[in-house]
Amino acid sequence: MSKLDPEAVINLAPVKKTAMPAVGPGLLLALSDGFMLALLGWTLVHLFGSDTLSAEADLSQRALVTGLMLVPLVKSVFGIYSLGRFDYLERTRRTFQAALLSVAVLAVPFIVMDGFRSFFVEALSVALLGFAITYAADLLLVHGLMASALNWRTPVVIVGAGPQGAAIAEKLQRLPWLGMRPVCFFDDDDTLWQTRVANLPVVGSTELLAKSPAYAQQAQAAIVADIGRHGADLTTLVGRLPFKQVYCLLGEGNVSAVDATYHNLHGSLALRVSVRPPTSYLRIRRALDILLSAILLVAVAPLMLGIAAAIRLDSPGPVMFRQKRWAGGDKTFDVLKFRSMHINAEEHLQRLLENDPKMREEYMTYHKLAYDPRITPVGRFLRKTSLDELPQLVNILMGDMSLIGPRAYMPKELPEVGASAEVIGSVRPGLTGYWQVSGRHRTTFQERVAMDVFYVRNCGLLFDFYILCKTAVIVLKGDGS
Repeated sequence: MSKLDPEAVINLAPVKKTAMPAVGPGLLLALSDGFMLALLGWTLVHLFGSDTLSAEADLSQRALVTGLMLVPLVKSVFGIYSLGRFDYLERTRRTFQAALLSVAVLAVPFIVMDGFRSFFVEALSVALLGFAITYAADLLLVHGLMASALNWRTPVVIVGAGPQGAAIAEKLQRLPWLGMRPVCFFDDDDTLWQTRVANLPVVGSTELLAKSPAYAQQAQAAIVADIGRHGADLTTLVGRLPFKQVYCLLGEGNVSAVDATYHNLHGSLALRVSVRPPTSYLRIRRALDILLSAILLVAVAPLMLGIAAAIRLDSPGPVMFRQKRWAGGDKTFDVLKFRSMHINAEEHLQRLLENDPKMREEYMTYHKLAYDPRITPVGRFLRKTSLDELPQLVNILMGDMSLIGPRAYMPKELPEVGASAEVIGSVRPGLTGYWQVSGRHRTTFQERVAMDVFYVRNCGLLFDFYILCKTAVIVLKGDGS
């Protein structure tokens, strides 16, 4: 194929500059926080004004104002409003740090100024409540409005139209809340020019990209995939790209899907990777599992009795469903769920897969069916709302599972999990987890495995808190399995 003319190539893939600058999302988040804090203040005054504020009205009102004003001030200090990308983990980390700083700011005068202790208790309570409410509103706003409806995503070009480039393009298209919108590919393989990969055009070579100012004006960053192909030329390539930000993806065979930190060893870049979760974290998590599962079991006991009655009335068979799941090494356990399928479901599944090639292909890819005829009417509701998983609180209390963790795989799935099983099996499987809140039933089996590996190598109390918040959003939206 002959060398493409730059102007002709640019016309092949016009890029609409629809992404807003970073100040746009930041301003919208600030306005959202202002509205939520004003609503919180109005609610507190009307709920507790007649009692709490009547005794020391002036001091309590000052505490209320102090707590409300502290939230946006500290969030600004931590740069939460200036985050140009929609990174939930980074937003969660900074919000958590901002809340801790607020505690520190108010703790010192609380200890020193004896006469004003009630003031600081009220101010801190309002501030922490404000952080919680604005954090939840931020997640909903970014996920639902900014990342999807308004399309405020950063347009990026992808260098490398190979398997890794195609995979990251599909992921960014499927998960708009990641904050990036791929627009086209550049690749030095001229056989790919004027073709489409992941439904995006392959425009031309990296040399063309380096010499075309039009793309520097229309896209704001570049993602370099398959960096192993570039070898020693990677630094030169990155330096020639006309972008302020360039993201280099690690190869799938290296440390992909790991949130590693880097260190500069006198000019040599080194990645520090956490291979296993620390023992202290596992002990704290187990204590929280016991406490929270016991509390939740008591709280939802009436609901579970109602669900059991509905299952009995809906279809013949037992209320509970037990299935062997893998727990690491040679260990297995019986996972508990409310029965959501007709009896003899496995035999029925085998007949369906034998007689329907399309359904068999779907099941082999996702290990589940979008519309499963084995599911009962009550079971369909239970799955949509995730209520079928409530009995797993017993598994958590008994120590078989955790509230948050990787997927509880069936023993027959282990060959497909492959070498990742050693990493995944180092922590208890979870009632919810990273893959459940990152695409859920829309992810392939191998993508779930990769997300579980990511979770194990990055798990911590802050990450768990983030997953719990996203799980609550998914359950409220009814976006179950």
